[in-house]
Amino acid sequence: MKLTNTIMFTVLMLFSLLPAFAQTGKSSGSGNSDKDGVMSVSGIIIKVNHPYATLKDESGREYEIHLGPYWYWHREKFELKKNVKARVRGEVENVNGQYHFYPWEIAQDGKSISLADENGIPKWAGVKNKANKMQGKGQGRSNRWK
Repeated sequence: MKLTNTIMFTVLMLFSLLPAFAQTGKSSGSGNSDKDGVMSVSGIIIKVNHPYATLKDESGREYEIHLGPYWYWHREKFELKKNVKARVRGEVENVNGQYHFYPWEIAQDGKSISLADENGIPKWAGVKNKANKMQGKGQGRSNRWK
């Protein structure tokens, strides 16, 4: 009886963990989508408040760009400028009518910053910052872009 209860408990625990391993799909939005479902959108950066920025494309659609950790931007010596045109390439999700951009690359004023690899894993995933603390785990979007 005790063994049966232990097995049942283990099975229930495994099933309760399934949502933690679920992956989100790529959504479509405006802009140019390549074969990987990655979007490229050009527009004006209308707001910068790290760790987010807002890009407004030519059609007037606004995208909230998830910039990742400030220390990475500082290390790369890249500053995103407000009221200046930019091109953003990465994954877009439509959440309740709001477009969230998880960029792989941002280009502005002839310069660019690479934020993720070809698989969408942030460049800072698993990197130690100056305080010698691990930054990012590269597991799941909620952990990757904060």
